[in-house]
Amino acid sequence: MNRAPVKIVLAFAACMFLSVFSGCALKDGQNVGEKQGLELVILHTNDTHACLAGTDRHGNASLDGKDSSGGLGRTAAAMKAVLAKRDNVVAVDAGDQFQGTLFYSVNKWPLIADVDAVMPWDAMTLGNHEFDEGCGELARFVKKTPVPVLAANLTPEEGCPLYEGKTRPYLVKSVRGEKVGIVGLANDQATMLSAACPHMFFVPAEDALARAVKELEAQGVRHIVAVTHLGLPEDRRLARSVNGVDVIVGGHTHSYLGPSPSDGPYPVVEHSPDGSPVLVVTAGRGAKYLGELTVNFDENGVPSTWSGSAVELTADMPVDPAVQKLIAHYAATLKELRSNIVGSLAFSLPDGMDVCRKEDCLGGMVTTDAMLAYARPFGAEIALCNGGALRAALPEGKITRGDVLSVHPFGNAVLVRSYEGKEILAALEHGVSAEGAAGPRLLQVSGLRYEVDGNRPAGARVLRAEIVDDKGRARPLEPEASYKVTLSDYLAEGGDGYAMLKQGRLVPAPDPLVLDVVTDYLRAHDPLAFPLTGRIVRVK
Repeated sequence: MNRAPVKIVLAFAACMFLSVFSGCALKDGQNVGEKQGLELVILHTNDTHACLAGTDRHGNASLDGKDSSGGLGRTAAAMKAVLAKRDNVVAVDAGDQFQGTLFYSVNKWPLIADVDAVMPWDAMTLGNHEFDEGCGELARFVKKTPVPVLAANLTPEEGCPLYEGKTRPYLVKSVRGEKVGIVGLANDQATMLSAACPHMFFVPAEDALARAVKELEAQGVRHIVAVTHLGLPEDRRLARSVNGVDVIVGGHTHSYLGPSPSDGPYPVVEHSPDGSPVLVVTAGRGAKYLGELTVNFDENGVPSTWSGSAVELTADMPVDPAVQKLIAHYAATLKELRSNIVGSLAFSLPDGMDVCRKEDCLGGMVTTDAMLAYARPFGAEIALCNGGALRAALPEGKITRGDVLSVHPFGNAVLVRSYEGKEILAALEHGVSAEGAAGPRLLQVSGLRYEVDGNRPAGARVLRAEIVDDKGRARPLEPEASYKVTLSDYLAEGGDGYAMLKQGRLVPAPDPLVLDVVTDYLRAHDPLAFPLTGRIVRVK
C-alpha cells in the first residue's frame, strides 16, 4: 500500500503555489487536488460499564431510566438512527462493558451478553474489567455474545479457558465495496488490574498492531481501525509508532474529547512514522456519549478530511425499545436489594467514580472509616482504599444494601497488615504517580492525611504524611516506624501496581467483605455523621 509521506509534501507545495492566486490553505488532514476515496462513518463507545438506563442528575446510575440521560438504550437508538440512513458505517466498542452498576453486580456477564444481542456493534475489544470474574467466566461470555471479540495482543497459554477460544485478532468488513480492517487490542494490564489467570499473557501492543496491519495489508485492506482499551496516552503513542493505521478508537482512561473542558480536541490528530495522519478518538464513560467520526480517504487510502464529535445523549433522546425491555426485565432482579435500607445521611459531599480518583470523596471517607472502625481492635491505625475500587456515589437520604453494592461491586475482603512507614509513603506516591496526580490508584484514607504537589515529578509528589488518631490529633508518619494498616485483599496482593503493599506482615484478623463492613458501619452510625475531611490536601 502506497502511504509515502511524499504525497503530503507535494500537496503542500501545490497548495503554496495555488495560494498565491486563490487563497488556498492546506489544513492538517486535507490534501489539495487529490481524488477522494471511501467515506467512512465510525460510531464508537467505550467504558459503558453496564450503564443500561443512564444516570440521574446526581451522576448515579439509574435503574429504571426515569429522569436520566445517557445509557445504552439511548446509545442503541442513536446508532440505529445513523445506520438507517447510511450504508458506510462501522460501529465498535472499546471495552469495559462489565462492572459499574447494580445491574451488573447482581446479574454478571449474562446481562451484558443479552444487551450485546440488541446493540449494533460490529466488534468489541476487552477491557480490564472483562477479566474481573476470571478467564473462565470471560470465556463463557465470549462464547455467548454475538459481538465479535477482537484482541490481537491476547496470547493465552494452554490451561487458560480462553486458549483456543473465540477471540480473534481482527476482522474485515466490506463498506461500499472497500475492505475495512478492524483490529482489537485488549487491556494488557488485566493480570495486574483484574483476575486474569496465570496462563494469560499479552504481546506488546505495538508489536501486535504492526503484525495485524501487515497481515491486513497483504489481504488488500487499505483502511484500518484499531479498537483499544489501553488509555489515551498509549493510543497517542501507538499512533506515532505504527504505520498503516488510520483511526484508533480507545478506552480505559475515561477521556472525553471535544469542547473544553476536555482531554483534547475531537479527534486528536497524530502522525505515523511515514507522516500519514492518524485520528485518535474516545468517548468518556458510562454511555454518556456516542462518538461519531466521519473520515474521507484519498485514493491511496489515507485520511484526507474528517469531522465529528462525541455526541451527548441527552434526556430528550429516544430509548431503544429492545434495551428498554431488558431494563425492565433486569430491574425486577434488584427489588430486594433496593428495598433493604441500611442507613441514611442528610448532607451532601463530592462523591462518585470520577471524584474518588481526584480528591477526598464521601464514599472513600465512609469506606475507610468503616474499615478502620472494624480493624482498630486488631491494632490498625490506618485504612487505605484505592479510588478505582469505588464505583458509584452514596445517595443523600436513605441508603440501601443495593446502593452499597453499587459502590463496592468487586467482592474484596478486608485484611490487616503491618508495614513500615516508608512502605506506606511509597504507596501514597504510587497513588499520585499518574498524570495530574490522579486516577484509579489514588488512595482514599482514614487515620491519615497527606499533602500532594502534582506539579512535582512522579515519585516526589507527597510533601507530608501524618497519622491522625481517633481524637483528631496528628503526628508525622515515620519512615522507620511500624504501623498496622487495614486494606483490601486486592491492594494487599499488589493489585494496580502496589508491589510495595505485597510486603505487608500478616496481622491475625477475620477477613470480611468490604461490602459487609461498610454496611454494618452504616447501620451502626445511622444517621451518618459528617466525616472528617481534608485527608488529601493538594498544593495549588
